[in-house]
Amino acid sequence: MNLDPLSLYLHIPFCRHRCAYCDFNTYTSLGDLQSEYADALSREVRQVGELAEAVYGGQRPSHTLFFGGGTPSLMAPADLGRILAAARAAFPWTPNVEITMEANPGTV
Repeated sequence: MNLDPLSLYLHIPFCRHRCAYCDFNTYTSLGDLQSEYADALSREVRQVGELAEAVYGGQRPSHTLFFGGGTPSLMAPADLGRILAAARAAFPWTPNVEITMEANPGTV
């Protein structure tokens, strides 16, 4: 079965400070929970992947993956790596997958 690729959005709600223009779900005082959040988000991605596979009769590939937030670039590389691994396992990447992350220049 040839399933159309999906675009994935993964929300990372951590920020150093709250910007006046931001209406997104963000937290400035919960940075110590980033690793646990990465684990929880990885589990959720795997669960959604299993559900999508059951609904569509096969794994849906992903051609775009966007990390939004918050400031995803605040996450530790190991935490982001776990999330990426879960996303790739649940939604196999197309050959030209585009992976994008919102970033603050001070955190990259």
